[in-house]
Amino acid sequence: MNVTKTVLVWLSLVGCALAQGDTGTPVPSAPAHDEASSGEVASPPRLSDAARAALSRAKGSSQAVRGLRGPERTRALELAAVAYDKVVADFTDEPRAAGAAAWAAALLWRSHGSLALAEQDYLRAAKCDPQQNGQRGLLGAADMQRRQHRVEEAMKTYVDCEKIDPRTTRAQDARLWLARMLLDQDQVDAAIERFQLALESAPTPSQAIDAADFLAKAWIQKGDLDAAQFVIEHAEQIVLQAADEAPEVVSRLERACDGMSARRALQRARDEANGAAQDAVRFDQQQRGGCGTTGGGAAGGGDGVRRR
Repeated sequence: MNVTKTVLVWLSLVGCALAQGDTGTPVPSAPAHDEASSGEVASPPRLSDAARAALSRAKGSSQAVRGLRGPERTRALELAAVAYDKVVADFTDEPRAAGAAAWAAALLWRSHGSLALAEQDYLRAAKCDPQQNGQRGLLGAADMQRRQHRVEEAMKTYVDCEKIDPRTTRAQDARLWLARMLLDQDQVDAAIERFQLALESAPTPSQAIDAADFLAKAWIQKGDLDAAQFVIEHAEQIVLQAADEAPEVVSRLERACDGMSARRALQRARDEANGAAQDAVRFDQQQRGGCGTTGGGAAGGGDGVRRR
């Protein structure tokens, strides 16, 4: 069980780094735009009047979706997404406009249920305007690939997304989804390693608790209940180390920790393990004809036969 020992030692070193307050905001990511040589942040290029007008018209189409239901809503979503896709095609020479339109189209196609089209627009958004949409576009594309059951592509895209800036909430989402997909494929050891990385890299204490919940359940699936218990206790330490934060923050962390589904999963696993042990004892008693068992009653019946 060397792997378990290594994990337990590693986890004991992580707590102080994680519990540094939870404002709900991830660690600041890299600047949205490259800094100029003068030290000032370079301003993004202005949109042309034509691009602004085209985006405004497309926005009008998307607003028409509000309040609709059923087939009417589905048709309105399609028309709005197509309108934004037209902006992408018409303004390839203005990457900022094309990127904004592709992002909006991706969200509309996603709501429409057209996962392949949403994936395509997420990737377009990331390519057209990587500073604004690079990481979130890859995360959206990976989600669409996963929901289309294209496992290998989705896992690769999640990895690419995380690499853009490992400090962000989107990177954390990518890490967790990658680990969950590994677990779904019964690659338990690989999933545990990824969940450990997510716990270590979590931008906020609440996200660390979320990662700990997944990690503990992975240990339960592996059959190491002691390791799972240690991870849960580690999550409790994260809450204690945030005691100096605002009361509402501490309360939110306490609720997240108390609500970890790994707690119930661990209790069920222990109950099953104890039940199996008790069944083994009862079976042994039956085989030996112990008191208070069916076997004991049979033995007593045998005595009665002999007394006749």
